[in-house]
Amino acid sequence: MASGGGLIRDMHGNWVIGFRRTMRPMQSLEAELWALHDGLQLALDRKITQIYVEMDALAAVQLIMGVDQPRHFLSNIVHDWRFLMRKLGVEKIDHIYREGNKCADALANMAYNPILDFRILDIAPTCINSQLRDDTYGVSYPKLLYVS
Repeated sequence: MASGGGLIRDMHGNWVIGFRRTMRPMQSLEAELWALHDGLQLALDRKITQIYVEMDALAAVQLIMGVDQPRHFLSNIVHDWRFLMRKLGVEKIDHIYREGNKCADALANMAYNPILDFRILDIAPTCINSQLRDDTYGVSYPKLLYVS
């Protein structure tokens, strides 16, 4: 099984809404793209515009922001997501390191269960309150790089 999750915050970093989903087995890149879709669709449903997207999946960011690759097995999905992003007025999509995406990762981990489902979270789960607070105050997490 795969899982995904994400959250929408306001310009001050405060929680607006979140989501989590348990998915069928799939490659991680596909799961990242479906999580992006869930977030974009939730924003569209809630009429949230002027969106700035951050993802810790560099391959997904490159695929979405890159040149069309019509033979890529996810090209139809990517085309749909680009359309949805234009419709929402997505201003920017950036790659961030996993250390900067702890809230979304925690939501995705919460979704991992044997029942395929999608949950909208109007209130932030208590298990991510400390990460939300840290993000709001600009606390950074070190990224360890090993050089040989």
